[in-house]
Amino acid sequence: MPAARIGMAGWVYPPWRGTFYPAGLRQAGELAHAATRVTSIEINGSFYSAQKPSSWRSWRDAVPDDFVFAVKAHRYTAVVKRLRDPAESITRFLDSGVRELGPKLGPVLWQLPPDLAYDAGLLEEFLGCLAATGLRHAVEARHPSFDDLRFQRQATESGVAAVLGDTANGWPVLDWPTADFAYARLHGDLDRYPHGYDAAGIDRWAAWTRRQVAAGRDAFVYCVTENKLHSPRDAEALRAALES
Repeated sequence: MPAARIGMAGWVYPPWRGTFYPAGLRQAGELAHAATRVTSIEINGSFYSAQKPSSWRSWRDAVPDDFVFAVKAHRYTAVVKRLRDPAESITRFLDSGVRELGPKLGPVLWQLPPDLAYDAGLLEEFLGCLAATGLRHAVEARHPSFDDLRFQRQATESGVAAVLGDTANGWPVLDWPTADFAYARLHGDLDRYPHGYDAAGIDRWAAWTRRQVAAGRDAFVYCVTENKLHSPRDAEALRAALES
């Protein structure tokens, strides 16, 4: 059955200590605690540096059997190589320990830089390489030129999810059903939501999530609120709205 997975981007954030995390909780216990409050977490540290296989295993073992991680792919493929000759770097990243998550591995998120414009040829090769891995993948395109029906067709043919972002940064809003799952990142515009998402904002995203599940797609929704202090509260509010 399709399911909704709701959580935050990351779990190590000092201002959450004493707010989301109980006072006195050791940092080593924060992931396990977070996994009792949300149903998924997007691992972000993997975007900036390679993680040890032992770290992937420890994260896997810290959460319940029904918990699922999304994994943000290392920036080398998209930011450094800018999607050129992607096969080797994709394989190297996935073989670096990511698969140690086992059944708790959900989608792999590939975040493209905002100055990387849509190029049909580059995307054809990149998406083809992703499809060949046998894993779920999502692409967060942040250049306006990706709002292109050619990209929608390519993503659909590859079974790769086009990430839907809620942001005021001018990134494209791609609410396209291109895969058997949907992926949304809720950045929460500070001018509109200075204290995190309000009730109307939560209701809007709850309705979107229900539509995905009703259409037979798993839905992965991560609160990456610009004022990150509010991300856990937003995630819990969204989860509660879906369960009510």
